[in-house]
Amino acid sequence: MKQSFNVYRCKISLLPLLIFICLLALLLRLGFWQLSRAEEKRDFLANQQEKMQRETLPIAKLLAGNQELRYRRVLLEGHYDVEHQFLLDNQFHNGKVGYFVLTPFILAADGQVVMVNRGWVVMNKDRNKLPDIDFKPVQGMQTIAGIINYFPQVGLILEGADEPGNGWPSVVQLINPLKIKQKLQQPILDFQVQLSTEQPSGYVREWKINTRMPPEKHVAYAFQWFALAVTLTFLAFWLSYKAYKND
Repeated sequence: MKQSFNVYRCKISLLPLLIFICLLALLLRLGFWQLSRAEEKRDFLANQQEKMQRETLPIAKLLAGNQELRYRRVLLEGHYDVEHQFLLDNQFHNGKVGYFVLTPFILAADGQVVMVNRGWVVMNKDRNKLPDIDFKPVQGMQTIAGIINYFPQVGLILEGADEPGNGWPSVVQLINPLKIKQKLQQPILDFQVQLSTEQPSGYVREWKINTRMPPEKHVAYAFQWFALAVTLTFLAFWLSYKAYKND
């Protein structure tokens, strides 16, 4: 007895086939690109974590070396300039809005100024009333420890956001070293030092290694692109099968 098989063949014209292949290739490329970005972010975070485990060194030694400074642990010797502090606005902690307190620290060796981020303070309900950040610094020279980092950044920079407010402490939306230099009337180094949690004279300090998009988010985007590729493939075969059935 002969067996008969009902074989359905897909019917796809050339132009839709080319469009399908191009779209599928694009979606797969985007998916693999996101996976590659996720791996890069993992390497970046591991590298920064390794830097934080290195020996704590005086800032003069770090500045003298030709090396990446971000996330290096550093020692500063000098004194705070408590009369000229800055409040970096719109900083969030546990869902509450507040400020980072940045205090100039004058190095004993050469008089250079480093902005020390002493941590986060909550904003008052009355925005016009600034938080009390006065403190009595140690008399004479002192040594403090911290971690070098970039100044906090924002995605969208509005005009005038980097203009420090009048008076002291000065409220600012964005740290622009040139504008801070003008306000202080003396230059500053182009990074901040985040005061270590064990150091006195600080506020809330939960320093983290930051990246705009964590590896997990890249993986999630990759999954979305691959899911679209699968959906496109099923849709193309369904449409071709339907066209065949209608012939």
